[in-house]
Amino acid sequence: MKSSLITIIITNLVLYGISESLAQSILSYRSNQPMISFKLNDPIDSVILEDEEGFRVDNNIVDNDNDSIIDDEGLDRFIEYLRRDQNDFQSQQENQNELITYTPLTYFQFNRLAGFMCWGIIMGIIQCFWYKFLQIYSKDPKFIEVLRKVLTDQLCYSPISLFCFFTYGTMILENGTWEDTKLKLSKIYLKTLIINYSVWFPIQFFNFLIVPRSFQVPFSSSISVLWNCFLSMKNSTN
Repeated sequence: MKSSLITIIITNLVLYGISESLAQSILSYRSNQPMISFKLNDPIDSVILEDEEGFRVDNNIVDNDNDSIIDDEGLDRFIEYLRRDQNDFQSQQENQNELITYTPLTYFQFNRLAGFMCWGIIMGIIQCFWYKFLQIYSKDPKFIEVLRKVLTDQLCYSPISLFCFFTYGTMILENGTWEDTKLKLSKIYLKTLIINYSVWFPIQFFNFLIVPRSFQVPFSSSISVLWNCFLSMKNSTN
């Protein structure tokens, strides 16, 4: 109560971090794949070459006189062998490379988490002043007061905040352009706004009707954990 703004900022910082962590965990999960990228089969470290006369040499030989010594006759035969069978050897290497497969890389994006938490701080400050502004209806009868608060919140605040979120998510979190933002908004903005109304109308009605005034922002932020997770996934997958 004494430091309501600081409390709201810290609360939003934690809750938005939980939302983004949950969203990234869901998006990166694959039931049929490991969570760490690795190479299924490594390329052959050394290839044993053998010519018609039975000469054998390891291609992993290092240029160290103490480690390996090749006489002049063997070196000449080895060079001749390479020249004669160079095409076959390259074809063999290409076939080996085709067998090397990789699993998709899935990892946690800490820069995106930090950006989402910064958005939570911004929203915490805005919500604090917005909820104070909604107290202009406090002199009305209880039901009328709540109804006006809900309608004002959903018809004024929600469309703007949703627009700002997708703009922030595209241009800041994803390093996109204004053209990318317009394309994303044209695809998902109206659909998401309709879902927003179906979710937040009853929640905010309960919030303004039952929850004490000092806990209304923390309450809506707590409910927003799943909602912001949904928004983060929506922003990432479109």
